Amino acid sequence: MARRAVLSVSLAISAALLGGCGERREPGGTVRTSPVPVAAPTATTVSAVATVDVSLVDYRLAPPSPRVARHGVIAFVATNDGQTRHALAVDGPTGELRTVALRPGERTTITLRLARGTYKWYCPIADHERRGMVGLVRVAE
Repeated sequence: MARRAVLSVSLAISAALLGGCGERREPGGTVRTSPVPVAAPTATTVSAVATVDVSLVDYRLAPPSPRVARHGVIAFVATNDGQTRHALAVDGPTGELRTVALRPGERTTITLRLARGTYKWYCPIADHERRGMVGLVRVAE
């Protein structure tokens, strides 16, 4: 009896911890469970050595070519100060990293690790780059 009580408590605790699991009973008494996320995973916070604020305006980046004094993890804070959707893309050492498309007035942040060098940044939406939303980010140069 004591063993059953311990097992029941153990199962109750497991059920509480796994509260996001769905359960369905199939013919023949088989029970299938499927995980359902209960919260978004938490990201590891890394301290940025620098923050670069950029205003996405129709059709330019302000500032167009910032300088960052130190290399390492850099936070890019993009604000859409234009009248149409914009995004920010940075060509880093492992490829392009871009923000989501921002509606006018929206702001977002992306971070990436950049070594010493010069990197292209631009708006990847439609013809915005060709129309002038492009520049260079100089890191530790």
